[in-house]
Amino acid sequence: MRTWSFSSLNTYTTCPRQYHLTYNAKVIPYAETEATLWGSRVHEALENYAKHGTPLADPYEQFKPFADQVLLLPGEKFFERQFALTRNLQPTLFDDPDAWCRGVIDVGVVDGERALVADYKTGKIRADSDQLKLFAAFIMHTYPGVNSVKTAYAWLAHNKVTAETYRRSDLPDIWKHFLTKVSRLEQSYEKDRWVPRPSGLCAGWCGASKEHCEYWTPRKEKL
Repeated sequence: MRTWSFSSLNTYTTCPRQYHLTYNAKVIPYAETEATLWGSRVHEALENYAKHGTPLADPYEQFKPFADQVLLLPGEKFFERQFALTRNLQPTLFDDPDAWCRGVIDVGVVDGERALVADYKTGKIRADSDQLKLFAAFIMHTYPGVNSVKTAYAWLAHNKVTAETYRRSDLPDIWKHFLTKVSRLEQSYEKDRWVPRPSGLCAGWCGASKEHCEYWTPRKEKL
């Protein structure tokens, strides 16, 4: 089985067939949209500002307060950092052949027994903390002295932050949550069986075609 990440596991949960066509058969290419392109530019601008002090251009200046709040915090800071764990939950290099799960954390601050993990979001506010839950686990396995991780989504377009805190005692529940999904993914690899999960995304939102999925239909044009 290939290394999994939050995004790839989320794709599998949405539809195993879509996962297979994207990551294994590779018939669904990654397509940049205006929204994802904007998000990439915002992330790059904030990273360069935080790391190197590169002034923010006009379109990104409005997000400067979010970065400044992080820069004022005490502790070790990192930006757009790659993390990876082996199957035994030991930290390893991102491109290590033994890497089992991986992720890239937008913003992190480690200060003794406490840490902060933040993720910049440029889209709609969503009530889903799974990504940060996984990132909190990355931090606690990589930094054994950290016992508490505050996680936050910075919803840049809405000038809002939503936060949750995870403690080392939460690690068993965090992994139980993800391993339930990962075990299903492993079974699909073992049986080479990728059953489609029809939803509204089949109406042209999925990158598959009728050739590769019987549930795919063209997107309806708005009147």
